[in-house]
Amino acid sequence: MSHRPSKRRAIQNALGQLGWQARSKDVVALLADYGIEVSEGLVSRVKVESLKKSDESKMRQARIDQKARQRRTKGVRKLPQRRTYWR
Repeated sequence: MSHRPSKRRAIQNALGQLGWQARSKDVVALLADYGIEVSEGLVSRVKVESLKKSDESKMRQARIDQKARQRRTKGVRKLPQRRTYWR
């Protein structure tokens, strides 16, 4: 008995091979050659969820980078204002 990947993982691999702009019909045809039966709806759902996750991770990384930049910047030392005239 051989180990078979999940349908979700197989779809992601096929999209990586064909490109993320590939049509669902092309992905279904490619996976049918390997003996994996998936529907076009499942392919489109996996594609949308994967793209959402990548956008969320990019946004999360941007927030982390912004916080790191804020910590690195040194503030200007505040000095009391000098008097411009003598009493």
